[in-house]
Amino acid sequence: MKKKDKAEDNCLYFDITKQERDSAIRYLLGAIINTRQKCGFPSNRYVYDEDVNIYLAHLLFAVSLPEYHEMAEPYLSNETSDILRWVRATEDRTIRYFIFKVNADHILVDSAIFDNLNRGLGDKIFKYSEKHYQEVGKLYYDQAAAYHKRIYRKKTGVGEVLEKLAHYFENYQRMLKEVRREYFQFLNSFRDQAFHYFLKEIQQYENDISKKVKLDRFLDLYGNWLETKNPELKTEIISLVTELRRLDPNFTFDTIQAFENDNDGDIHDERECA
Repeated sequence: MKKKDKAEDNCLYFDITKQERDSAIRYLLGAIINTRQKCGFPSNRYVYDEDVNIYLAHLLFAVSLPEYHEMAEPYLSNETSDILRWVRATEDRTIRYFIFKVNADHILVDSAIFDNLNRGLGDKIFKYSEKHYQEVGKLYYDQAAAYHKRIYRKKTGVGEVLEKLAHYFENYQRMLKEVRREYFQFLNSFRDQAFHYFLKEIQQYENDISKKVKLDRFLDLYGNWLETKNPELKTEIISLVTELRRLDPNFTFDTIQAFENDNDGDIHDERECA
């Protein structure tokens, strides 16, 4: 099998808008965090690992895209001998890191979410056990972490995540098995129009939260200004009014009339801007 000369760096996240990507990852991250609470493996139980939650949410999202599979497929094998041969065939540490990482990710996701690592072995008498894949997955994550450290010549956030995945592989595997149902629900939504409706709901929810926070702040500041007439409050009040109008076109507040008795010049400034 001929390997690519260089691992592709531009693999996140293909033909999808930033809003779609962020909303999807936020959904998957929430599913992971909630599942960890329910299955007795809450975040930071053994070590700080909220960074692992974020890594896994990005990974699950990437796996949902066909482009990810096109990028990863040339580097994947269930045979450790293939992986070691491909690694030895190159002196490029980045490619070695990528080969170990993508195969570790493959083992974790396929064993936990899809349960199909023995697919393709046909009628072979010998099929690898779950324990075998757990040990190999830990080895690959450990090697990926080591190569990442060699590439950057220091400890990195990504390297620390890979080390945690190597050390607690079985725990994350069990947790992802519990995430499986929500993940398949996500896939079904992501691949049809329901996902776009889901995105609109997320955006509306975020707008409503943002509007509530800004409206509360506006009311506090305006109430303070009515009591104190402190000119320093006017700039932030006007800024909040602009933001609230953007979030809700029906929001009305006449800053000119509100500040008409305050003649420090800000009224004229806002009239000019308007």
